[in-house]
Amino acid sequence: MNRRCSLITILATAAALFTGCEREEIRVYSVAKETAEAPAKAASDTPTPAANAPRPQLAYTLPAGWQDAGPTPMSLANFRITTDAGEASVNITPLASMAGKEALVVNMWREQVGQKPLAEGELAGALAPIEIGGEKGQLFEIAGSRDGQTVRIITAFLHRGGASWFYKLQGADAVLTAQKPVFVEFLKTVRIKEPGSAPAAEVVKVADPAPAATAEFKWKVPEGWQTLPAGQMQVAKFAVPARDGAKAEVFVSVFPSDTGGALANVNRWRRQLGLEAVDEAGLKALVTPLEGAPGAMLVDLKSDAKAMLGAIVPREGRWWFYKLMGDTAAVTAERAAFIRFVQTAP
Repeated sequence: MNRRCSLITILATAAALFTGCEREEIRVYSVAKETAEAPAKAASDTPTPAANAPRPQLAYTLPAGWQDAGPTPMSLANFRITTDAGEASVNITPLASMAGKEALVVNMWREQVGQKPLAEGELAGALAPIEIGGEKGQLFEIAGSRDGQTVRIITAFLHRGGASWFYKLQGADAVLTAQKPVFVEFLKTVRIKEPGSAPAAEVVKVADPAPAATAEFKWKVPEGWQTLPAGQMQVAKFAVPARDGAKAEVFVSVFPSDTGGALANVNRWRRQLGLEAVDEAGLKALVTPLEGAPGAMLVDLKSDAKAMLGAIVPREGRWWFYKLMGDTAAVTAERAAFIRFVQTAP
């Protein structure tokens, strides 16, 4: 295959990888004709994998809250993430080697979300080193607009043998803020098993789930709180007593990191109430220390008839996130009980 056809193939596969499992698209790209070009080969001469060719296997630790969506003809693995803040997806896709063409790949993604291509010399600043299954990979993030919607994508890739492996996390901004550290830890666990190698005793390992029932906790639930089924990425959920029709709920989640820091989390919560983001100066007016819990903080937010009281509490290498959210009257009435609950060791 000549150089021009090779470039077209790379562009096509990169476009397919971007659209991933969302929808199939056929895009045509114009490529400058090169001098002394050899006759193009027929499409039938282009090597393609046989339909029944064995595919590599993957071993990994699946994070709690991720749902396995199964493989597709392009991606070996697909996962769905559903949270109160929105949805996200993860795809793992091997393609023909793109080693040496990193700028082309990054700019392809940037073009898809309305971003200008990187100029020469800017690529190094866009890529960050990342561990993928004990090997050295690279990671980049982009954000922009596509089809009138805001799109954010975090992509890690690894050149391995004659292939390039792409790991893509895409979804709502608030979800990606919380899921990025989970995604980074997930990448460390991925192992690629080529066809013909010794089969793994266990291809997929599922992470030990966080406690799902409040009976497993030591905390004392305030009087009148009703236990509800916990949602995705939650370890507990409660309904507080209604106040003249005003209702509110309590959500508890646990993460291995602070998921981006205080400012990112507060702005994520503000968006849930329809409020605009704040900067570091604005953050100070919203956050107060939580007594009896070193490094912990409380966050007060209000929007018309809705309110939220949030808390972020670091405990033994994990971060506990508590949120009391609902009608202002119900949130105000349960403020003291909520703070006592947060201060209680789980």
